[in-house]
Amino acid sequence: MIRIATVVMLLGAAVIATVVDSAAYQGVNSGWLVPLIFGIGVFNALVVLPGTSKVRTVTVIGAFVALLVPSSRVLLLGLFWLVWPPFYLLVWALADSTVDDEGNIHGAERADVLSPARIKGAALIVAVAVGSIAYKLILYGQLQQTAALFVGIPTILAIVVVLFGSPRTAVGVACKAVTVGLLVSFLFLGEGVLCVVMSAPIFYAVAVAVAAGMSAVRRRRIDDPRRTMYSSLVLLAVLISSLEGVSSSLSFDRRESVTAERIVTAPASDIQRAVLEPPRLERVMPVQLLAGFPRPMSVHVDAGATQWIIRMRGGEMRLDGMEPRAGDLVLRLEESRPGLVRWSAVSDNSHMTHFLTWRAATVEWQAIDPQTTKVTWTLQYDRGLDPAWYFGPWERYVAGIAAGYLIDAVATP
Repeated sequence: MIRIATVVMLLGAAVIATVVDSAAYQGVNSGWLVPLIFGIGVFNALVVLPGTSKVRTVTVIGAFVALLVPSSRVLLLGLFWLVWPPFYLLVWALADSTVDDEGNIHGAERADVLSPARIKGAALIVAVAVGSIAYKLILYGQLQQTAALFVGIPTILAIVVVLFGSPRTAVGVACKAVTVGLLVSFLFLGEGVLCVVMSAPIFYAVAVAVAAGMSAVRRRRIDDPRRTMYSSLVLLAVLISSLEGVSSSLSFDRRESVTAERIVTAPASDIQRAVLEPPRLERVMPVQLLAGFPRPMSVHVDAGATQWIIRMRGGEMRLDGMEPRAGDLVLRLEESRPGLVRWSAVSDNSHMTHFLTWRAATVEWQAIDPQTTKVTWTLQYDRGLDPAWYFGPWERYVAGIAAGYLIDAVATP
């Protein structure tokens, strides 16, 4: 009954908060904050786990305050994330496992505090905490697009898990730590779905490789010394690769060029006229480009029709209430002659710079017959994400699709 009454009171506070304060607070849409805080409160009111009563009580009180005092919401929501999860998991891991239907805990704390299950739980908590600190340091150093994030963070998670826990369970716990980290980045740090999906494979691969390698080293398989040497080399290679992109001397060549070809049913003269006109944004984009990449919203022609200002909107879905970042890609017409048109990128402050930086776009066409023309579209850009071996193919694939789409949207009359 107490838990039901608590939920009803939280619901009443949420309704009041929605009616009284539906405006944005400090750049964050309160329409997302209210249900999120309400959900946190309800979770702590209903989900009864051993040893968590005090943590849940404080959290429910905090949820009431956040709902009824709008100015406290952002601060308390931050505390919910930074303080509540580790304390909640820690007291649960150290508590007795007996709970009755009313949520009361029975029995003393177990003596086997260092049981394998609790060691795994503690290792997971410590790994996520250390990974969060490392992530903050990477953001502070503006290294979030380098291998320090995409290789370094899963490496740190795996190392902490192996050193803190049992090597026999290191791979599984490392994968759980990566999963928690990805969910956190999606739900609380404002990362879009696309970023999480793109980074998940490399996060898991690195974490598994490091955890398995270090576990093999710790077990010191005397009967197979080659395995120990191999595992040590894997760990060394991963640690070195995590430095890629940290400085220019540790980066591979970022310049990329991708080309797409299409046979267009139109005279060459119509192609030349079409490529000098602003893009037709009503053309349907490929599914791959709708998965979260920034996309054009409008085009403004400037400087005597020699410059395009393309308004780009970030396409990633976010759960923090923030709108995806919008910005302008400015293209300047550098060359125009029969059979060739070339633009150069003057500036770009859109979210696309999170992935790559455009340099130039070149369109070439050649008549096959009076009514058919072969069109070639080449995009030149600088890769924005490291490591190159992972994100290079990703970006070339997407840029190739974009080049084909541009032939349909711009070069096709």
